[in-house]
This record gives sequence, structure tokens and C-alpha cells, in this order.
Amino acid sequence: MIVKELLGLWQEASRGSQTSLPLRALESLVASTGATGGRLMRGAELLAEVGHFRSPPVVHRLPAGRDTFELALAGGSPPGEDLLLAAGTVLAAWWLREELRASRFAERRRVWEGESLRAMAEVLGGQLDARAVGQSLLFHSMALLDARRGELWLAKDLCPGAGESGRSQNAPCLAERVGEAVLAAPTPEEFTSPRLLSPFVVVVPLRGRERSFGVLAVADREVRGGLAPFSSQDVETLTLLAAQGGLAFSAIVAHRQRVAQERLERELALAAAVQQHLLPRLPDFLLGWQLAGFSMPSRHVGGDLFDFFPAGNEALLALFDVSGKGVPAALLAASLQGALRVAAQQASSLRELAKTLDGHLATLWAAHQFATAFFFKLRADGAVSYLGAGHMPAIVVGTCGETRLLYAQGPPLGLVPNPWLEEDTLVLQPGETMVVATDGIVEATDPHGEEFGLARLRTLVAQNPDVSPGELARNVLDAVREFARGEPVSDDFTFVAVRRTV
Repeated sequence: MIVKELLGLWQEASRGSQTSLPLRALESLVASTGATGGRLMRGAELLAEVGHFRSPPVVHRLPAGRDTFELALAGGSPPGEDLLLAAGTVLAAWWLREELRASRFAERRRVWEGESLRAMAEVLGGQLDARAVGQSLLFHSMALLDARRGELWLAKDLCPGAGESGRSQNAPCLAERVGEAVLAAPTPEEFTSPRLLSPFVVVVPLRGRERSFGVLAVADREVRGGLAPFSSQDVETLTLLAAQGGLAFSAIVAHRQRVAQERLERELALAAAVQQHLLPRLPDFLLGWQLAGFSMPSRHVGGDLFDFFPAGNEALLALFDVSGKGVPAALLAASLQGALRVAAQQASSLRELAKTLDGHLATLWAAHQFATAFFFKLRADGAVSYLGAGHMPAIVVGTCGETRLLYAQGPPLGLVPNPWLEEDTLVLQPGETMVVATDGIVEATDPHGEEFGLARLRTLVAQNPDVSPGELARNVLDAVREFARGEPVSDDFTFVAVRRTV
């Protein structure tokens, strides 16, 4: 009779009965044997227990194929072999059905997860608003895991108002929260891998290839009748969603960097155009002089400049090389040029002009920033007054190619207090040429690290005593480029040539 009862329990379970089959089977076995208590085990797992154990139980192995079920009975008569076989068969069939049910549920869950991930990818695809991405990520995660609470913490550069002065430079911000708080303020480095902080809290990092974007946390999984702990599969699911979020945030950061780079390049291109516009247009002939020159920054903008001021029977030519490179040097060069144009109208000599500019630089710049300079005052009779301040020598080329150097006597402007600065005078004969360059030309290197050098520049201009200053400038630039053979330019190139024509 008990065998039929056990088989009847299986038939009820196969029709979807919600009553626990192991418990009812155990109750039947205990009742049929007269035991005071019983326990059903599958390996180390307790399936059901009833009654009490006043004496040590007797354990019976239930035949069940590949599964191992054990029946422990306290007191009563021993069950027969047919009863044990029936109990083992029913329990094995029940367990197989439970496994199939779990497998189908897992399969459906995987399909659901796949659909959720696809929907998440569609929402995030092309989205460049960090807040919108964060909201979608958190809401999808909570819906998929049936979570009651959730939070998204983002790195400071993705936070709303990231540029505000009051925000800590290292602390992440709370971008989104649903329900009560889940975490105290974390840093992205605190969570380098997905984990269960407790049975009811899952935390996963949001990462790209090279950095962390923040932390995603969900808590309190809701089930019928209350809360349930999260499983390792839930951690895996949230990790997949976080990976989608990491890709989206990577795209946002890359887009921001690209926009910033494009903006910077536009601004630098504009700055370069402005700086080139500030360079004077040298007249081909003036007061018996022929002039030519060029200035090429090593970056978009640079710290080299030259300027030219005709005034009656005289003309002032000035050339500067500001310490440093790029935008900082260009800003200082622009300041220096503005001061030069004001001071040139007031100074009665090159020495007074140089002193004024030295004082201007000393008040503007920090320590160890300076400018080398060469000033020339050209007169119609061929006389040239000149003053050098820390600059490389100028070169005078005779009509037969002989050369001599004009050395700078004083220190760079803005470098030392009350510098000693003196001007000197020479007379150029008709056909003689004077050239001055910045050190970017003589310090240009070839692939082996050898510098172009002042001696090579001196030889080059000596070999071109009859060419025009404009052609000489082009020859110098071509020679330096050929010498460098594609090596990166490390400093600005500036060159000016003047020739007395009458």
C-alpha cells in the first residue's frame, strides 16, 4: 500500500503539485515504519526532516541510479527492499524533473539577459550624454535583477559640473541613486573586480581598456514574499551590463578628447595666423638696403620674432629668441613685440631701447625665463649701429665671400638685474651682406645627432655673396632641411638678411 502511495506522490508532482515531494515521501515512510523521526538526504544536502530522534537513527541507502539518496529513521521497523526501491525511484524522478526545470529556467534567463543586453546596447549606441548613459545603465540593471535599490558612482571627469572648483580632485560623484543609499562614497580603485559585498549587495566596476569610469551597485533582490540573496549568476549578469556601460563611457571620453583636440588645433591655427600676421612685411629695397627674412615655429606658434621700423633716414631691425617653445613662448614674444613697438618710438639709442625691454621682461616673467636679442639701426649712408644681448653672432659677408662675426656683448634680456649693454657701429660697403639667425637653425640635427652649426651656416652664406637676400634666405632654409633629412624640428627657425645696395 505504501508503494502505491509513493507512486501517487510522484503523479501529483508531475501534474504540478506545489507540495514538497521529499517531505511527503518522508512522512509516508516514517508512518509506515512506526519511526519516531526521519531525515531524507541527497549527499550532504538535507531534503526533509520530521519527528524527533530519541535514539541514534539507522541509515538506509535508497536505490536511485546515479543519484545518492539516504533515509535515516529513528526507531520503528526496518523498511522493506521494495519500499526503499519505490522511494528511491520516486525521489530520483523528482530530482531529475527539478534539474530539467532549473535548466529551462536558466535557459529562459539567458535569453532574457541576451535581450536585455541587446536593448541596452541599442539605448547606449551613439549616446554621448554621460548622465543619460548612467540612468539607462542603472535602470536596466535594477530591472534585470529585480533590485529594490541601486547606485551609480562615476569618476570626476564624467560627473555633472566636473569643472566646479569645490569638487575633490579624486572623489567620484554619485551620478544616480534609486531608493535608499547602498554604498558610502567609494573610489573606483576600491572595486577592481565584481563581487558580492553581502548576500544582498552586488558591486561591479565600470572599466575601459585603460581606466576606471566608476562603480555600479544594486541591492535587495525582490521575490514573492520578501527579499532573496543574489547569486553568482546575478554577479555575472551585472558584470555584462557594466561592460556595456564601460564601452559607452569609453566612447564618451574619446569623443570629448577628440572635440577638445579639434578645438585646440583650431585655436592654435588661429594663433599661428595671428603670429605670422604680426611679422613685418620687409620691403625689397629701402634707404639703399635690400632686406629679406623668414620665421618658422617648430610647433604651431613659437618664441622667435623679428620686427622692422623705418623712420626717416633710418630703420630699426630687431630679432628675438624667447626661451621656451610653443604657446607660452609665443605669448611672451607677443608681449615683447608690443613693448618693442612702444619703446622704439621713445628710446634715443639701442642701449636705451634694450634697457627698457630688459626692465619690461624682468617685471613680467618668472625666474629663468629670458630672451636673446639683436638690434640693428640701418642708415642710408651704410652705417649700422648694433647691439647684441646673449644672441648668437651675426655674420657679415664681403663682396668676395669673406666673412666676419659680430658678437653679442651683453647677457640675454630679463635674465640678470642691471645688465651691461653696449652698442657698436660698423659701415657696410655696397654689395656687402649681414645675416642674423636664431639658434634653431645652427642647432638643427641630422639623424646621427650632428648639429648644422655656425661654421656650416657661415660657409653657406660665404658661398652665396652675389645672390639676393631673398634667395639667400631660401638657400639657407633648403640647406637646413636637407641636412636634417626629416628629423623632427626641435626649435624655431628665424633668419634675416640685409644687403647694402648703394
